Parts: sequence; C-alpha cells; structure tokens
Amino acid sequence: MADDCRKPFQAEFKRMPLPRVRPGSDFGLDSITAAPVLHPTHRKRNNDTMTGRSGRWNLRMTAKRIGSMGVGLVVATLAVLMIVEISYRLQWPDPHRAEFEKFNPNLESGKKDVSTLLALGDSFTAGAESWPYNLNSILGEDWRVINAGVGGTTITHAERIFRLRFRQFQPDIVVYQTYVGNDLLDLRHPREARGVGVAKRFYWWLADSGIFAPWYLNHRAAGLAARRPFDPESAAAAVTAPFSVDRYSPRDRRLSRLDPNHVERQILVEGPSMEAAWRRYRGALQRLAEQCRENGADLVVLVIPHCIQVAPVYRERFSAMGARWSDSDLLAHSPSPFVTKVRETLKHQTSIRVVDLLPVMQHAEKGGVRLYSSNDPHLTPEGSWLVALQVAVAIR
Repeated sequence: MADDCRKPFQAEFKRMPLPRVRPGSDFGLDSITAAPVLHPTHRKRNNDTMTGRSGRWNLRMTAKRIGSMGVGLVVATLAVLMIVEISYRLQWPDPHRAEFEKFNPNLESGKKDVSTLLALGDSFTAGAESWPYNLNSILGEDWRVINAGVGGTTITHAERIFRLRFRQFQPDIVVYQTYVGNDLLDLRHPREARGVGVAKRFYWWLADSGIFAPWYLNHRAAGLAARRPFDPESAAAAVTAPFSVDRYSPRDRRLSRLDPNHVERQILVEGPSMEAAWRRYRGALQRLAEQCRENGADLVVLVIPHCIQVAPVYRERFSAMGARWSDSDLLAHSPSPFVTKVRETLKHQTSIRVVDLLPVMQHAEKGGVRLYSSNDPHLTPEGSWLVALQVAVAIR
C-alpha cells in the first residue's frame, strides 16, 4: 500500500529539473537555479508543430502565405494601374513631357506675339525632323509651330493631350494628323486572330476597353528600351536599303500574318470590329472638334494614307509579308471610305478642314519621288516635306 502511494510522487520527481549549483557556492538556496529542461514529450510536440506530424513542411500554412502574397500583389498592381489611369486622364503630371521637350527644344526662347499652330498626331508627327519641323521652316517668323505628337497614339489620346497643350499655349490652329493604316486598328485590335497569345490578347482587350494605363506603361517601357546606343546604319537601312521582309517593321509583319486583311478593312471601314472602332473614333473626333470650337481654334484634320493606297510598289511589299485585299483599285480610290466618313462627320463645322493627302502623294510617287521608307511604313524626308507643304497651303 505504501509503495503504491509513493509511485505518483516518484514519477513527478523524475520530471522535476535537477538543481544547478554555481561553482564555489556553499549549496545555499540562493545559489540554486532551475535548469529549463523540457520533457521529451514536450520536445516532440514542438517538433511536430514546426515540421508537421510527418516531418514535412506544413503545406496548408505555406499555401495560405502564398495566397496572401498573391492577393497583396494583385491589390498593389491594381492600385498602381488606378493611379496611372487617373494621372493620364488628367494629364498631370505631364505624361509626355520628355517627348515634348525633345521635339520643341527652343520653345521658351521662341517667337512671341505670333500665330500659334498646335500639331497633334502619332509617330508621323512625333520627331525632331518630322513634318511640323519642316512646317516651321516654311511658315517663317509669322508662326510658332508646336509639336505635340506622340508615337503610338490615336485620337482618344489626342483628346487628352489637346486639353493640356491648349491650356499651355492657346493655339490659333490645331492640326490633328490621323493615319489610315492603324488609327482604327488601335481602337479595336484583332483579338480573335489565330496565333495571338493570352497575354497579348488580354493587353489588347484592356486597350480596346478605353483604359490608358497599360498602354502608357508599355509606351514608357518601349521608350526606355529605345535609349540603347543609336545605330545610324540601322536607321538609314530602314529608309534607303532595298526592301526585305526580314528587315521590315516587326509590327506590320506580325499584323499581316495574324490578320491579312487588316489594312483593307481599315481603309474601307468594313466588318463588325472596324465599324465598332469607327463609332469610337467618330465620337472622339466630334469631341475634339467641339473643344476646338469652344476655345476659338480652327481645326485641320490631316489624313495620311496607308502606303498601299499610294503606289503599286508598296502593295507588292505588303503582299510579300502576307497582307491580302480583294480589290487594289478600290484601295487606291480617292477619297477612301475612311476619308468620306470623316468629312461626313464634320460637314456642319465651318471652321474645320479635312486634308486628304492621297491624291498629291499618288502624283508625287508617279513622278518618281519615294515618300515611304523601304522597310518601314513611315515617311521619308521627302514625304515629310511634302506633308508640311500641304499643311502650309491648307492654313493660308
């Protein structure tokens, strides 16, 4: 009976930590401290908590942490996109300041008390030696030409850019340059085409939805990539070297492969996608015209044709890249359905002129003047000079 009573105390005594005596002590109570020794069952329980009962990492906890990180990343991305979107719509801070200052280096020390012309447009307008640069030389001291062109933009971007530049410079005339080759396509990309990747399809969907942020971030990334050392031989090859499919603009090669009829559909404004794009274009054009009217500025809509409209040599090049059309004579007809629709939209506006460059460019090409680059759909120096001359005639 006595042995049975001692067993619980013996078991408890075994679990008690042994005293630890400091060296040189006299075994006084003040010299004894308890050593924090864990019972083996406690160690096992702690190990199970850290590594899981099977000795592996706790997968559920890891999944929760990864999920939390993913949610945080999505929230941060959406926040950045929202900030960029609001900033671009308000044009504050100036999203295209770098390009603007580059294309207008002498603006602060420029002419005073003269007529002001504001040039809006895409890559045909943007550039230190594009048609606005030539127009400034043609008009002389009586005019100040401000180049607000931004490569890769369409009319929805021009609406936003116009508001900022008009507040800054109060122009007398606004020239909006539009390009038949991709202004509608940039409002409705060929998302249904075969061979379009998921990421590209999603990016195009965002752009077609009227969201500016993804486009602007892509635009800035392309600008940073273009800061690599300038290669004058490559730049000259795009203009003067013999045509080669491999050397031609990658964007046009890709579009000709993905959507062979994309140029024809834009010129003729045919098909559900181009009709939807035209409705967006028309609405933006009407708003731009109304803004000019409210601010007392005349508007000139400058229509640059696609090169396949101008001469057979360019049709042969695009055909070699995979582009297709049903009637080349219809493409070369002036005015094109696109121009006709633009004029119909603005026919009641007395202070607006629509300048269709197709006839004069066809005439120049027949005379032996090459207006478009050999391996790029943009204009040669001769082409930019011809455009500047036509604008000078239109505003005088």
